[in-house]
Amino acid sequence: MTGKIFGFIVAPALLTLCLPSPQALAETRGYVISWFATATYIENLKEACPDGRNGTIVDMHIRDIQSLGYTKEQATAFMNSTKDPENKPRELADKYRNSAVVNGKNVSIYSYPDAAQDPNMETVSGKYAYGFDLGGKNETSKFADPETSAKIDNQLWRAVGCEHSYLVRPPLMPYPEEVAWNIFIDSAPAWSLQITGEDLSKDGPVTVTLDRTTQHLERDAAAYVLAGTTYIVEASQRSHNVLKGEIKNGMLTITPQNVYLEGEMPHYAEIDLINAHMRLKLEPDGKLVGYWGGYLDWQRYAYMIMTRPGNDADHIGIYWALKKMADADPDPVKGQNRRISGTFRVEAVPAFLTDTKGRIIATPMGSAELAAN
Repeated sequence: MTGKIFGFIVAPALLTLCLPSPQALAETRGYVISWFATATYIENLKEACPDGRNGTIVDMHIRDIQSLGYTKEQATAFMNSTKDPENKPRELADKYRNSAVVNGKNVSIYSYPDAAQDPNMETVSGKYAYGFDLGGKNETSKFADPETSAKIDNQLWRAVGCEHSYLVRPPLMPYPEEVAWNIFIDSAPAWSLQITGEDLSKDGPVTVTLDRTTQHLERDAAAYVLAGTTYIVEASQRSHNVLKGEIKNGMLTITPQNVYLEGEMPHYAEIDLINAHMRLKLEPDGKLVGYWGGYLDWQRYAYMIMTRPGNDADHIGIYWALKKMADADPDPVKGQNRRISGTFRVEAVPAFLTDTKGRIIATPMGSAELAAN
């Protein structure tokens, strides 16, 4: 007799492999991360960014040209004269790109952003952002989470939230990250998530395990990440995280702990969160949707942005905003904070997970539900 899991026909032999032994006291559900990007919150742009001075991509190019010594009128005329209003004229683009000066020589602003002119980008002054209370002491810098109403720390959103390429709502990602994500998931190893508990249909304590897999994500015919496929969990301990968690009223949370997952460029080279928090909700279709937050290295985040100039983002503006908004881990010599509070939107689809010997360690439905089918 065959069984069905999320619409997939499962052979009897596979069902037998997945069934828990009579002595088993826990069940484990498997997932792979199908979305990971900066958590955006755009409900009232006028309240969040009242000055509106960052403007559009054309406004950004006009500011860039002005930084070369031209007046605003001259810069506007240059942009009006180009056949492609979303890009600077080639000669000005090259001049701007190499406008930083180090040791008396012109160098790339993307390689030496500290030597580039700070455009003083507008940052978020509104009340709301997704996130968690990470213990930040500056009460005036805290946002309110629109879902929980709790006071939260998210200076990453304060830094980037008025930049035009981040003014999006899911299912859209911020454009600089969307471009990278769609390259990343077709080539880089995926991230897996396991939830283990005595009865995952009920509230109670659970264990959350994060790892990398040995293969990249699989897409369906519509190019979304395919649910119900099988992934091999990487044996390396480098990206192995075991977290204490709890399910309550359908919401998964964890006890704050550091989290590290190795990534690959051009997306995040790593997910390295100090004092990591999670809030994930189980959706009716089996998907997990929610947020991860913590303190991340702002320079690593900036590196992801700076290595892909031209993705409709004010890269130098973002760099300087991140540097100014960083709120944790001061350098003992320079005093500059090395980490910034931030939150990411995360989604995960159900998946089979095996070890490197092919033994099933997690199923999309959990062993108890699978046995019932």
